[in-house]
Amino acid sequence: MPGLVAQPILGLLILASAWAALYTASRLIDLERHGVEVHPLYALYRSRRLNGFVEHLAHRAPRLWRLLGNIGVVTSPGLAIYISYLLLMNLQRFFYVPEKASPVVPIIPGVTVRFQSLPWFLISAGFIILVHELAHGVQCILEGIPIRSSALVFAIITFGGAVEPDEEALERAEGISQMRVYAAGSFANLIMGLTALTLLILYAGAMPLPLIYLLHWTYFLSLNIAMVNMLPIRPLDGWRMLKIVADARGLPIIEKLATGGFILLVALNLSLSLLRFGLIPL
Repeated sequence: MPGLVAQPILGLLILASAWAALYTASRLIDLERHGVEVHPLYALYRSRRLNGFVEHLAHRAPRLWRLLGNIGVVTSPGLAIYISYLLLMNLQRFFYVPEKASPVVPIIPGVTVRFQSLPWFLISAGFIILVHELAHGVQCILEGIPIRSSALVFAIITFGGAVEPDEEALERAEGISQMRVYAAGSFANLIMGLTALTLLILYAGAMPLPLIYLLHWTYFLSLNIAMVNMLPIRPLDGWRMLKIVADARGLPIIEKLATGGFILLVALNLSLSLLRFGLIPL
C-alpha cells in the first residue's frame, strides 16, 4: 500500500515542479501573443482554429444536434427531480434510519479521491469537461449565438476545454434557444455516462483493468455532473434554465426560493455526511 500511495505523490510532485517551471518561463517569455495564457493553477490555449472546429462540428449534423438539444431540454427537469429525490430520501435516512444513509462528499483529489485512483479520475474528468463545453459550443452555433473564444484548458491536475459565448447575444436569444445551450452540457454528460456504464456491463469481463477503472470513473463522474449541474443553484446551468422560466412568467421569486432551498438541501447532506462518515475516499 505505501508503494501505491508513494507513486502518485511522486508523480504529482514532478507535475507541480514542471508546472512551476512553465509558469516561470511564461513570465519571462511573452506567450500570450501565441494565444497561451499561463496562470498559477491553470493554462489556456486560445485559437480561432478551435472556434472553427466547434463550428465545423455543429454544421456536420445540424438536425441531429438540434434534436439532441431538444431532448436535453426535456430531460433536464427529470435530472433535477431525480437528484432532488435522492438527496431528500438520503436526508430522511440521516434523521430516521442513519445506518442506511449514504455519504455525500465533495470530490477532492488526494482527499476524497484515493491517490491510486487519481490518474483515472483526472483523465476521465478532463474528457468530461471537454465534452460538456463542446456541447455548449455546438448549440451556440446552431442558435446563431457567436462564440467569443474557445480554448483548451490545462490545469495543474487535469485538462479540459472552455467555450465562451457572446453573453449579450445569448441573453437576447429566445428562451428555448438559451435553454438548449444550457441543457446541452449535462445531456452530453448523461449520454457519456450511460455509454460508459453500458460498456462496463457488457464487456467488463474482457477489458484490461486500466480501461475498467477509466470507464468506472467516467460513468460515475458523468452521471453525477449531469444531475448536479441541473440543480437550480447559481451559477449552475439548472439555475439558468429555471431563471428563464421564472422571468418569462414574471415570478423571479421562484428562482430565489428554489436556489435557497436547494443550497440548504445540499448543505444538510454534506454536513450530516461529514459528521457521520467523515471524508470518505472514493
